[in-house]
Amino acid sequence: MNYKRLIPVLLLQNGLLVRSQLFRYHQCIGDPIPTIKRLGDWSVDEIILLNISPDKLLDSRRDDKWHNLGKTTFAELLVHVSKFCFAPLTVGGGLRNAEDIANIFRNGADKCTLNTLLFADPDLVKDSSSRYGAQAIVGSLDVSTGEDGQLYVFTESGRKPTDLTLDQAIDHACSLGIGELLISSIDRDGSGQGYDEKVIACLNRRDLRIPVIVNSGCNTISQFKDGLCSSCISAVAASNVFYFSELSYPTIKKKLLAEGMNVRSFELDKSYVRREPVYDVLRKESLMAKGFTSEHVDKSLYNGSSLKTPRYCRRCLYSSLSATPMQFDETGLCMGCVTSDAKLSLSKEDYQTRKVQLLNIVNEGRGKADYDCIVSVSGGKDSYYQTHYVIHELGLKPLLVTYNGNNYSDVGWKNLMRMREVFDCDHVIISPSINTLKKLNKIAFIVMGDMNWHAHVGIFTTAPRVAVQQKIPLIFWGEHGYADLCGQFGMQDFPEMNYRERTEHAGRGFDWPFFVGIDEIKEEDLNPWKYPADNELLEVGLRQIYLGHFIPWESNDHLQLVVERYGFEVSTEPFERTYRVGSNLDDIHENGVHDYLKYIKFGYGRCTDHASKDIRAGKLNRDCGIDLVKSMDHVKPKDLLRWLDYVDMCECEFDRISDYFRDPRVWKWSKESGWSKVDIDIVRHG
Repeated sequence: MNYKRLIPVLLLQNGLLVRSQLFRYHQCIGDPIPTIKRLGDWSVDEIILLNISPDKLLDSRRDDKWHNLGKTTFAELLVHVSKFCFAPLTVGGGLRNAEDIANIFRNGADKCTLNTLLFADPDLVKDSSSRYGAQAIVGSLDVSTGEDGQLYVFTESGRKPTDLTLDQAIDHACSLGIGELLISSIDRDGSGQGYDEKVIACLNRRDLRIPVIVNSGCNTISQFKDGLCSSCISAVAASNVFYFSELSYPTIKKKLLAEGMNVRSFELDKSYVRREPVYDVLRKESLMAKGFTSEHVDKSLYNGSSLKTPRYCRRCLYSSLSATPMQFDETGLCMGCVTSDAKLSLSKEDYQTRKVQLLNIVNEGRGKADYDCIVSVSGGKDSYYQTHYVIHELGLKPLLVTYNGNNYSDVGWKNLMRMREVFDCDHVIISPSINTLKKLNKIAFIVMGDMNWHAHVGIFTTAPRVAVQQKIPLIFWGEHGYADLCGQFGMQDFPEMNYRERTEHAGRGFDWPFFVGIDEIKEEDLNPWKYPADNELLEVGLRQIYLGHFIPWESNDHLQLVVERYGFEVSTEPFERTYRVGSNLDDIHENGVHDYLKYIKFGYGRCTDHASKDIRAGKLNRDCGIDLVKSMDHVKPKDLLRWLDYVDMCECEFDRISDYFRDPRVWKWSKESGWSKVDIDIVRHG
């Protein structure tokens, strides 16, 4: 049987995967390697990887991540990818000559997609088709509707018009001996409105003898079906939708198969495929080495040669070197501000439509288990508001689930204990071994500069584990952190928590197997951090919803409500590193030593986060935000002393190890003044 294909398209910019909108706006999704591995594990029909980076040298340096490629080339990245990508791999972007094409085949590509070269050097395309075989050369056409209503083709990542209609460009491309066509709609890119009807109509008029892939705009089952049902289309492709949810590709395939679509099946329980990363022993030892020696970081590397003035957003206080990877639009706004503006522009009618969408999701799972849903709660203000909304606005019976990382403040623990009473809910609290927690605190600090790895991963593991055990198909979270901070997703995307986000962003690529064997930690000690198996997740049909994409979300307003209605208590003393008093009461280290480590790495801290949010919400002006940041971001917190005693470490050792995580693009060292960095004050007025 000649199956039709479902193809993920991955866009790479400066070493990171990005979500695309209209070929102009790009939001960082994360590292390419874990995403490509995940897709490969699912037996995807094919992967298309397109490099849209303006520079030849990719720079994704993050010393606190397992997948830290640093400065590399696209060809070198392909070498890494080909080691574990067993799906057919089509590669393109930035190819300008025969050697570029040879390089991608040499480094693991199965097929090559060419766009600009179709028109800039047609003879090279003909030669490549002859040399590698027509089946290995894919012609890529990017189209947009002109003023006359016709589709015209563009090159140079959609920036340069060719003045050729789609029909003319198809004739031209086919005359060069290509074996396949990939047609992407610039107008539909990132829209979620489905494939361009004009593209499909054009293809239906023709009798093409080569396979055709349509791309751009698809994120629902009905839209995929529309493409697959067209006789002229051999494959449907999409990009953003494969980042959004748990088991995105298998879930879509499962629904398409149920609808009778002619697509291949998939496998989730292959015994020879390990979902968790495999950790090289020598590299593990290398990362741990700084915890067993007295050697200091080589400060000669911090001579200012790598230091560059970061690009700051013209409105908020985030820079291009933030912990949450940041992109900017052509006006100088960071994508976090762009997403915030989109959120603020939503009307009451828009939110009413979103609530209907949310109720449709809720009703799919209602009554399937003893509890309608899980609300993952820490006892903080957002937890209170999530629970309030789920009960009083959605009419659900939730099970409250908490990960207890042994770091609660007194008032935070009091708030958590009150939830069962004020909401009249059942409440499950998972409290891992304190001895194991102490070990994980210390190890994670040494290898990734984040003593709170256990909490970040534990929170996003505990609720799914309970959901699978109790067969509860729905979990509620608050706002999507990366969408809120750096605009990783737009308001039209509706992302859901999933294994990829948990492992790559919350865990920085470090999952529980990394810790086995270190400091006598056994596999059974790490049960609280083991994510459910893929086939278990699919069986339950688990969805993990972010309420912040469906309802108006403003933490300051939520705090007022939960204080007045439920007696939520705020901190009785101000924090040292931020001006807010209701933040992270569930973890005494999150605002303190954990956030101080972020300052060590990237040169900013929690005050920048909070001030940027309040600037976007119109509650703070930029100059006041800068003054707050300059007074708070650098403060070394007193809770460090508690943590040092907790893990049996001296402060000088903490400082020595911390220095290993300073980014040389941010920090400079001199004997006279010690550590210094580019100060936001130099761009106070944008």
